[in-house]
Amino acid sequence: MKSRNEIDALVSLLDDPDEMIFKQIKSQLLELGPECIPYLEKANFENNYGPVFKSRISGITHEISLSKILKEHKDWIHHPVNLIDGVNQIDQYFFPNITKSYIQNELSIIASDISKHLSDSMSPIEKVSVINDILYDNYNFRGDKKNYHSPENSSFGKLLQTKKGNPLTNSILYIELARLLNLPIMGINLPNHFIVGYLNSKENHQYPNNYKFSKKDVKFYINPFSQGVVLKHDDVQDFIQEINVINNEYYYIPCPYSHITKRILTNLNFSYKKSDNVLLKSDIKEIIALYH
Repeated sequence: MKSRNEIDALVSLLDDPDEMIFKQIKSQLLELGPECIPYLEKANFENNYGPVFKSRISGITHEISLSKILKEHKDWIHHPVNLIDGVNQIDQYFFPNITKSYIQNELSIIASDISKHLSDSMSPIEKVSVINDILYDNYNFRGDKKNYHSPENSSFGKLLQTKKGNPLTNSILYIELARLLNLPIMGINLPNHFIVGYLNSKENHQYPNNYKFSKKDVKFYINPFSQGVVLKHDDVQDFIQEINVINNEYYYIPCPYSHITKRILTNLNFSYKKSDNVLLKSDIKEIIALYH
């Protein structure tokens, strides 16, 4: 491990016009990985070097950050213990201004508010009614219909901050609150519109990646984008017929966590389709490729 002074010295040499020296310095910094990012950012902010220096710093920082998420997200896909971990990895990469501690704190506060009004004697429908009252009346969470395809609507952190999001981020909120409240609610990967399902059992929702679900495992469905409206199996079936999709049991049962995070990325890919940011679009595609 290099000392602070050694890393500072390496970073300062990025201004060297000799391409061979730059390549050697770059190689050493890439080998150091994420630990040198604060030094790169500090040098970029404090020094009045020219555009070549700034471009080199930006390029190296990006390479390190991309390499980090590719490694960490690949590990998570293979062992997706908690949904929020995979969601946070994507959020921190594309929307780094909202911290993981902020997300964790907001979820804890909302879950605590809901838990005060829940009791074991309540029916599942009554529990969902309490959640809906808190989320949509007290906190004013909403589905953003006006800017539906905005990239920010795919950020879970932005949802907590602005109280607006797409069907997927609103559903992730419901899933994560249910996890904290120990309620059997999981994601349902409907085409064109993500929702959640309230399960019959409290056991199987703890192992979404290993449990084989069937339709009968789901008591009813909830649409968080439409302020928690409750749906029956027939409603889901009608929706599938309406959008002319071949009926498939997959659309009625809880999906693995990795299917949720992949959908976040495909939503982002669509949102940035017309963007001029070639690097950003390339990053999204590289991360999506981890799922193949």
